[in-house]
Amino acid sequence: MFEHKISRRKFLKLTSMTALAFAATNFFGDIHGIAASKNLNVKTRNGTYVGFNRGGVQTWLGIPYAKPPVGNLRWRAPEPLPASDETFDAKKFGATPIQDRDEVEPASLLPQGEDCLTLNIWSRPSDKPKPVMVFIPGGGFVSGGSGDPIYNGAHLAASGDVVVVTINYRLNVFGFMNFAAIDSSFADSGYLGLKDQIAALTWVRDNIAEFGGDPDNVTVFGESAGSISSMLLMVTPAAKGLFRKAIAQSGHLAFYHKPDASAELAADFMELSGFANMDALLKKSADELRDSYEDFIVARPFSAEVGYFPTCDGKFLPAHPLRELKDGAAHGIKLLTGNTADEYLYWSLYYKNLRNYLRDFHGKITPVMYESEFTNGAELYEAWQKNHADIPDDDRYLEFANQLDWRVGQELAAEYQSAFDDVYFYLFSQASPVEGLRSCHAVDLPFVFSNPSPDIEPKPSAKLIKQVQAAWTTFAATGNPNNDLTPTWNAYTAADRQTMEINSKAWTCRRDLNTQNLTELRGVYEDNLLD
Repeated sequence: MFEHKISRRKFLKLTSMTALAFAATNFFGDIHGIAASKNLNVKTRNGTYVGFNRGGVQTWLGIPYAKPPVGNLRWRAPEPLPASDETFDAKKFGATPIQDRDEVEPASLLPQGEDCLTLNIWSRPSDKPKPVMVFIPGGGFVSGGSGDPIYNGAHLAASGDVVVVTINYRLNVFGFMNFAAIDSSFADSGYLGLKDQIAALTWVRDNIAEFGGDPDNVTVFGESAGSISSMLLMVTPAAKGLFRKAIAQSGHLAFYHKPDASAELAADFMELSGFANMDALLKKSADELRDSYEDFIVARPFSAEVGYFPTCDGKFLPAHPLRELKDGAAHGIKLLTGNTADEYLYWSLYYKNLRNYLRDFHGKITPVMYESEFTNGAELYEAWQKNHADIPDDDRYLEFANQLDWRVGQELAAEYQSAFDDVYFYLFSQASPVEGLRSCHAVDLPFVFSNPSPDIEPKPSAKLIKQVQAAWTTFAATGNPNNDLTPTWNAYTAADRQTMEINSKAWTCRRDLNTQNLTELRGVYEDNLLD
């Protein structure tokens, strides 16, 4: 089932021809319109979906992949759709999942609703099945959605011979609050969003062939919470066989909660919101619950940063996901993963004095040790900084936090998985033109999707876009990112830790690029998260 269906040489030839063809039609300047130039009807067992063709890219938007999680299905596992002969319009995005409205999060400003379990598909016409890339949006498991303009998949589908799918899933109190201790019948409420993702992947497996995709060649990819989700899905038994490759951008397997910690958050929410039991919650409208959630954020501000990570209870999600990865639970899945060079600087969009904030509150937000109150955090930093005196004083703790919370965890995941399958690791060092952001979290997204990000990268380099998309789509097709537009990218192993540094000046593959930090800080993960 999992043999390569297309050679790298053939794929590269096809994508090169495609890039030239779409450049000639000025496709990239006219993709944001929704108006249909030609209706496209696709029949599935769940109904016929009417999409549109714009600039040579076939598009279907807002397709449901599960029953609406409303009424008696609120806080319940997603249920499959019934068979249907009806015809549905698929020309506009579905509702954004319920969330706090945030000017930095464009999806949150779109119409919201509980009936949000939808997906979107972009594909060029073809007589042969194409590799499928399923994107999981980020947002800390509390915000975001596939309607965000930066996730429009048309350019990515046009640049490579791939089918692009983007999905919504339930967030915050609707998808990741663990109510199990309040009512045992809601035992899976702490990871419903992950169950939604698996339902979407199941729908893709069963239906994507009708849209030109190869169900036996699926790659999940995501950034931030989408990256964390992609890695969790790699070690989750219920997701086994639904994809063969993963691209995990800035997010690893330490971002989760133990049941006691997530149950405490739910108890605080009930108390502060004045709800006596789950029946009281079920009687509230979605808008009323969002109001309660927003009030809870004000009362407990750190909950919005780390409170809604998935609950790993050892039932649906493994209790120790990093250990599962080390033990081979993701055997058979090829991985492309990495970080941006200055992850935490993204949060300077929210916190004016980010560096002071990190120093003062790092113990409450670090995914590695916050549940044990970061008891040895200061001691760890003092030992680390002695070997990094070359870093300016203002940036030293920032770099420590970037290494501890982001890069070391990402590299450990790469190391563990490299024992079982091919892994490719990167460091994305392209700087944002926005003062102070440097190579912040999410700066890579405009280059993956070829869409601007007004807050981070309003004018992404066309050359770097082509290179990133060539690497990402070639990996999705073949399991190897090497292509004609970039230098040789060697696989990552524990022996030499080959890392591709990516920016518009050059792509440079180096060995042992971060070995000192990994050696100094890996013990924090292995002492806290493997048992």
